[in-house]
Amino acid sequence: MTPRVLRRLHDIHERERALVPEIRAQLSAAPPGGYRDELEAHLAETQTHIRLLAGRLSELGYRNGSLVSGVVHLVQSGIAQATARRLTPLDLLRPSDPGDRVLQRARHAAAAHAANIADYRALDRIAGSAGDTTTQALAARLGAQEQERFDAIIAEIPALADALS
Repeated sequence: MTPRVLRRLHDIHERERALVPEIRAQLSAAPPGGYRDELEAHLAETQTHIRLLAGRLSELGYRNGSLVSGVVHLVQSGIAQATARRLTPLDLLRPSDPGDRVLQRARHAAAAHAANIADYRALDRIAGSAGDTTTQALAARLGAQEQERFDAIIAEIPALADALS
């Protein structure tokens, strides 16, 4: 295990944590149906990823108690909350079509999944190079789950677009 593996693992853990309020905000505006079901599954999966990543960080002896990490977490939390607020029911007060907003959020969700897939693939390679096969296997498994969720969200795009006509 190298500091680079630990740093990447921590960064991914923090990004997954930052997704939770955003997913909840998207759920608050999503109509019943396939896309909403995907968001609910995404939230559950993200919470599982957070637990697994935290467990691996703990196994590696990572302690997130320093003042610097506390400040970083506060800033990241603030950014995540601001993003979530931007996507909350305040959007419903805007004159744009709700279907357009849901479609736009689906695009954002797909982009977030693409970023997560890239993060997990990078961690897979970095951990493999460092000889950390446990982290490598975790990254491969979580990355595959992100890919499945990405594919499912992309599959919902046509139905969301059709609902606009």
